[in-house]
Amino acid sequence: MTLAAVGIASSEFESRRFVSPERSVLMSTIIMTGATSGIGAIAAQLLQAAGKFVVVGARGSVAPPGTERRELDLANFASVRRFAASIDMPVDAVVLNAGVQRPNVDARTPDGFEMTFGVNHLAHYLLARLLLPRIVDGGRLIITTSGTHDPAEKTGMPAPRTAFASELADPSSHPDHDRRPFIAGLRAYTSSKLCNLMTARSLAADPEVVSRRIRVHAYDPGGVPGTGLSRDAPFVFRKILLPLLTLLRPIIPGTNTLGQAGTALAGLADGSITGAGVYMALRKGKPTWPKPSLLARDDQACEQLWIDSAKMVGLAN
Repeated sequence: MTLAAVGIASSEFESRRFVSPERSVLMSTIIMTGATSGIGAIAAQLLQAAGKFVVVGARGSVAPPGTERRELDLANFASVRRFAASIDMPVDAVVLNAGVQRPNVDARTPDGFEMTFGVNHLAHYLLARLLLPRIVDGGRLIITTSGTHDPAEKTGMPAPRTAFASELADPSSHPDHDRRPFIAGLRAYTSSKLCNLMTARSLAADPEVVSRRIRVHAYDPGGVPGTGLSRDAPFVFRKILLPLLTLLRPIIPGTNTLGQAGTALAGLADGSITGAGVYMALRKGKPTWPKPSLLARDDQACEQLWIDSAKMVGLAN
């Protein structure tokens, strides 16, 4: 995806590129994960082109031009803590966009949790809580979720069965766990996106967040072919179904282009897109503010997930 494809001329981008090691104190600072490819890379480039100082947390990857990369391995809590400790400046927005989607639930993080749950939810839960004190009053915190968290959306993905952290940390512990590896992997992904949304709701209701007027949004970019999220999917899915979905994207409800999804993410990050709710879903390139799933709206379940997640990452409630 080029900048021209999302409405920025390359000459304009080059002329506004951040090149000096000394940044202006007036320059807005935005922290991002998942900014080295897909919608996150587009959002990071748009924000940088608009004069923002963008710090990208990434593992051994080249950051988008003009941004600053700092080492971050979301599979490792120690790395998450080191990254958070390196953020020693006031932050206008934290954008937690990174995500993985695996073909099974066999892999575990160094801390012992199922990889998708550990990376998509626990690492971002920990990062959100560690960076919250750095966010300026009136700032923003964005967590990328997915409409696949809601069975009513009928996305074709297996819907979450539970929001119990213990069962998501070890899917085989669920009494009705999936026996087919690929389905188990997909359900781990949709469940992690449910957790992202529930975490966003809990953060938005936190007394400190409310008193400091920090806006929290869970962002569903819709179906976006070409993000690379399914690079570990089976051959038939990657080589036949995904190209077909790309061709049919204009007529499939709930799908958006990379440019549309990346632009909306940048809009939430810089505050140009706002709404009354926590959950923002991009539909046909337009921001909408629907109700999330019934489970995501369960305040008791959200509170329990918060408490259990805190224990897993070693934080107080």
